[in-house]
Amino acid sequence: MTLPPVPPSSSIPSPPPETPPPAAVNVASGRFLGALLLLFIASLFICTLVYLAWTLPGAWFSNASIKAWLPQNIAVARGTLIGVESGQAHFAPETTGLAVLTVNARFPARDYPVLDWDISGLPDGTAAKLLWRTDYAPNAQRQVDLVVENGRLLPMTVAHQIGWLGNVLGFALALQLPTPQPFTVTNVRAHPMGAFETLGLRIKEWSSFVGWRGTSIYQLDDPGAFPLSLLILAALVLLLLGAAALLLWRRWQDRFLDFPRTMPRYWLYGGMALLCISWMVLDARWTIQLARQVAQTRQVYGSKDWTQKHLAAEDGELFAFIEKARAELPATPTRIFIMSEVAYLRSRAAYHLYPNQVYYDLNSAQPPDARFLHPGDYLLVFQQRGVQYDAAKKKIRLPTGAELSANAKVIDAGSALFELTP
Repeated sequence: MTLPPVPPSSSIPSPPPETPPPAAVNVASGRFLGALLLLFIASLFICTLVYLAWTLPGAWFSNASIKAWLPQNIAVARGTLIGVESGQAHFAPETTGLAVLTVNARFPARDYPVLDWDISGLPDGTAAKLLWRTDYAPNAQRQVDLVVENGRLLPMTVAHQIGWLGNVLGFALALQLPTPQPFTVTNVRAHPMGAFETLGLRIKEWSSFVGWRGTSIYQLDDPGAFPLSLLILAALVLLLLGAAALLLWRRWQDRFLDFPRTMPRYWLYGGMALLCISWMVLDARWTIQLARQVAQTRQVYGSKDWTQKHLAAEDGELFAFIEKARAELPATPTRIFIMSEVAYLRSRAAYHLYPNQVYYDLNSAQPPDARFLHPGDYLLVFQQRGVQYDAAKKKIRLPTGAELSANAKVIDAGSALFELTP
């Protein structure tokens, strides 16, 4: 029997290629990232609850609404009302710098733990006190010091002050300004400061812009801010506890992962990611503030020469006066004694007057001792009260009562340069 010829191998059809199996979906990785996200959200939520428990001065949820008193509800006990314009009242203190504003109001003290005076234009060195009376002790007048920062009054938490009990029958604001300059009042508000209002204020603070300060390079100075160290500690503790709980849970889910080999690597990456995200959230506002402050600085000082930059600075008024005084000073260095009520202005005046032999006391606004002043010395006075000059007699009287013979070289608004004579 003859077999049929075998066809060549090239003519044998090859079997169809096998279809590769679908790639396995790493369900565990997705669940792991989701668990990390939930852990971060839970940590943020718990930190928020801790913050509220730490800072809330009153009830978490209050039925009271914010009370506001407009300029027409504010009376002047000491000082003068200059006028009301665009919902703002402009006041001037007495010649001594004293101003007292009163508000006739009645409300339960426990429902309103925070008072906020919306005031601007207060000079550095202003002392402020809040005064009030209640029906709990109607004959007793209570008071507490307020904080002035950047020309404004910071909100005051009075809930834990002695005498903030019963119904408030009225309150007042006493201001002692270093110079009798006008200031502006927009309104006064009493806040219940519940949980939602507090969070709203913190969010508003977070998104608001604060100009450059000396401490801006390393921190934010928010009133009522939660201590950063405690916030970081709470976040790390919650992170560790949550990580431990999730690790134990994943230990029993090792059917999705090769636990001994891959779990430590997953947790290393996840922990690093959570730490970076938490750090970025804490630093986000500080970074944004610095960027906006740089833009503001560029707008104020950019494309200006040396003189214009000094005039645009915070001590521009002082620099302008120093330039006038420098034109009257001799070419060779001479002795100059500086008088000013503000320590910063004394030191800045000395800086602008170098290389002269400048004398000032950084820690005290007391005038120099007349025994150390000699003819030929110069006395520079900038925004210093109590200095009198008799142009007819060419005599200068210091706040200590000492009288000296002097010629007025430069006289400006609230400032002068004198040359002492025999």
